[in-house]
Amino acid sequence: MSINDLFSRSMISRVNYQWLSKLKVNKKIALGYAAALGISVFGTILGVMVGNHWEEKALKDEYNALIETSLLHRLRTEVLQARTHQQQLIPLSKQPKEFYEEYSHVLKHSKDIQKAWLAAKKIIASNQSFTKEEQLQLRNFIKSYEGVPQKYLAKLDELVKEIRNQNLDTTAQITQAQLRLLEFTNSELAIQFDGISDDLAEIIEIFDKVEKQADKELAKAILFRNYAVMISSLISIIIAVFLARKISKAISYPILELDKLAKTVTEEENFDLRVPVATEDEVGSLASSFNHLIFRVKQLLDEQTANTAHLRAILDNLADGLLVSDSNGNIINYNPAITRMFGLGDVDIRGIYCKDFIPEVVELLNQTQQNHAAVFTAEVQPNNKQFFKVSVTAITEGNCQDDYSCLGSVILVRDITQEKEVDRMKTDFISTVSHELRTPLTSVLGFASIIQEKLEEDVFPLLPEGNRKTKKTVRRVKDNISIIISEAERLTALINDVLDIAKMEAGKLDWKKETINIEKVIERSLAATSALFENKDLKLIRDIEPDLPQILGDENRLIQVLINLISNAVKFTDEGSITCGAKVIHNNIIVSVIDTGNGISQEDKPKVFDKFKQVGEIFTDKPQGTGLGLPICKQIIEHHGGDIWVESELDKGSKFSFSIPIQSLRAINEFDKIVNLDSLVRQLQEHSTENAVNYNGQKTILVVDDDANIRELLRQSLQKQNYAVQEAKNGLDAINQIKIHKPDLVILDVMMPQINGFDTAAIIKNDPLTMDIPIIMLSIFEDKERGYKLGIDRYMTKPIESNNLIKEIGVLLSQGTSPKKVLVVDTTASTLLTLSEILKAQGYNVVEASNGEECIEKAVSIKPDMIIVDSVISQEHDLVKTLRFEKGLENFFFILLGDSENQN
Repeated sequence: MSINDLFSRSMISRVNYQWLSKLKVNKKIALGYAAALGISVFGTILGVMVGNHWEEKALKDEYNALIETSLLHRLRTEVLQARTHQQQLIPLSKQPKEFYEEYSHVLKHSKDIQKAWLAAKKIIASNQSFTKEEQLQLRNFIKSYEGVPQKYLAKLDELVKEIRNQNLDTTAQITQAQLRLLEFTNSELAIQFDGISDDLAEIIEIFDKVEKQADKELAKAILFRNYAVMISSLISIIIAVFLARKISKAISYPILELDKLAKTVTEEENFDLRVPVATEDEVGSLASSFNHLIFRVKQLLDEQTANTAHLRAILDNLADGLLVSDSNGNIINYNPAITRMFGLGDVDIRGIYCKDFIPEVVELLNQTQQNHAAVFTAEVQPNNKQFFKVSVTAITEGNCQDDYSCLGSVILVRDITQEKEVDRMKTDFISTVSHELRTPLTSVLGFASIIQEKLEEDVFPLLPEGNRKTKKTVRRVKDNISIIISEAERLTALINDVLDIAKMEAGKLDWKKETINIEKVIERSLAATSALFENKDLKLIRDIEPDLPQILGDENRLIQVLINLISNAVKFTDEGSITCGAKVIHNNIIVSVIDTGNGISQEDKPKVFDKFKQVGEIFTDKPQGTGLGLPICKQIIEHHGGDIWVESELDKGSKFSFSIPIQSLRAINEFDKIVNLDSLVRQLQEHSTENAVNYNGQKTILVVDDDANIRELLRQSLQKQNYAVQEAKNGLDAINQIKIHKPDLVILDVMMPQINGFDTAAIIKNDPLTMDIPIIMLSIFEDKERGYKLGIDRYMTKPIESNNLIKEIGVLLSQGTSPKKVLVVDTTASTLLTLSEILKAQGYNVVEASNGEECIEKAVSIKPDMIIVDSVISQEHDLVKTLRFEKGLENFFFILLGDSENQN
């Protein structure tokens, strides 16, 4: 094969490949099916045609051989029958009729013999299927017997005609005819004619061989046809498979290359690789699209890498700590700030359970599982020096909120230590300023009240009533003093609001917890604000749902909230109505105050609960209040676990609402067993008053305060009540005076130079000679718990209401110096602990008992001033009857937990 031939074949193959590569995949598949099916059909048809040709030829040869053999058999049979009928003529010569009938048969056979002989000659002459010996034998047979049948039949016909002419009437004629027939039968011609049948037997054998050979050729032809079909089909299948593989390879090879490259790209992450585009069909389009996809993926990965690096840089430089947890609460990612905040250095905290890292965050994580959309926040204090604010939100997937699935949580930890310190300094500053204002306010209110009282009692009655100028002057003086007292009280309320906010933010506000009837709260609030409605023509509407459930909380604080909301509604409504309503919605009591007043603009609505913020234009609208009312309301409601909000439109009125969660009946029943602090103290005071001992003589009260004005104010107030008053300007002076002259009661300021009031109280209460002296502590600070722990008897904040002070002094002096012992009896350890802490904080000596027998034993031994006992225990052991009538303890005070009535 020459180089030109190879080049030409290569060019043809290249052209075919280029042509094939331009076909679409469906056309390639169709081409492959068509080629395979066409070759298979062509090969099968070709095999069938060749096989059928050979089969037809073999069938024709077999048919010819059968015809020729049949003809020769017929010739031999005709010869034998003609000879037989000729021989039958001899005996039938006596019977002319039968003779001629038999001869007619001979004539018939002679005609058939002549036809058959001519056909046999033709067959023998035309058949080429014989061997040379057989052909020689056949030619010799024809040559040997050529004309013999004609001669034999002609001679026989001549003889029969001669015999017929003789009529065969006589025996001699018959005998003569028989002899002549017998002579013909034995003649050489007859014998030669007989030889035809003998030689035909050999000739027939030759033709039988040809027939058998034709049968073999037919079998071979059928077998050849079958083999031809099978072989052609097999060859067609092989060619079809070859073409199918070629076409399949033309389709699958680029796909396999694409798959191989895709795996390589995936395993090696080499996005610079490309798939060669070798065809213009769908596979080529797929390869081109895949290359574009790799390019885009590389672009996106580069962008993602850049974004990740940028985000990582942001997170690494984020001042706040960041934790990412999985759905089980295990840390899966974090930023360096979190480890710095906790002083962990380079420690890897991944895999650590959040509870082990920040225990307080577990509750927040649980809350995010319940509410994926909300952000939950809490403040934690890992040590005494640091404060952190933790915010947790869920990581979710899903397009519908109902189908959200929580994948984990994001925890943002912010160091608020400095903010806390600033907030503490701010709170301390506000408290200090406010407290410092309380001392002069005490003097202002106190002396103004004394002046007002003196004028009313001692001066005004002495003035002449008929003098118009004097009356006008008296009226102005009364009004001026009332204004002084009113403004001082307003300033006191302002200071109290500021201090409430400061204490709420610092978590130092004393909260009460009691069962509350919300309808009662509304009625008390409306009663307190009823005077406001009288000044305006406003309609009050009550919309309170019947049978509202009780709640737990601070009743006075909720009344404070409602008074504030109702006052604001009246203040900003000139005409129309004020609606106060309450109803239950989703396990919450919703209380609303609706007015028809000015309303609030959308811009101002977010500011209404901000501290020191008032809506409206301050230069045209005179501020009405401090801007602390609603922020205080918000703090109070949030402390109760509720929420407060406003719905309003300008010039269409406002609707302020707050929600308070409804506690379970079990929680309320459990709480009802615990005595409220104020109720308990009030009952103790009432008990002390009712059992006051009559005393004769003047009582001495020591007033200890570094402010001379306060001392003078207290001195005047006390002397008016016929008390002897001693003064001390500081704690050391007070201690020295107590040692020289023991007073009956001490009024003690907290903030004093050299030694403060708490230390002074501690010295007095720890000295056996002075520990029984009652102490009333006056302070600009509210730190009752600290004072009660020292053993003081009363704690009052400035400015002081003189009437309350005089009342408390009377109660304490009436108690004398007897010790105040309380026996607390309950089977529940938590109740015992709560009551003991409450009473100890009030300065009482507390003894505990857990059952009725122990109660009786300890009551007899210590003889308490009061017994607080569970009503069930009291009924089981009939404690009142047992202790009062059987044990002789008639004068003790009895409080039953769980009953609404007290027994004495």
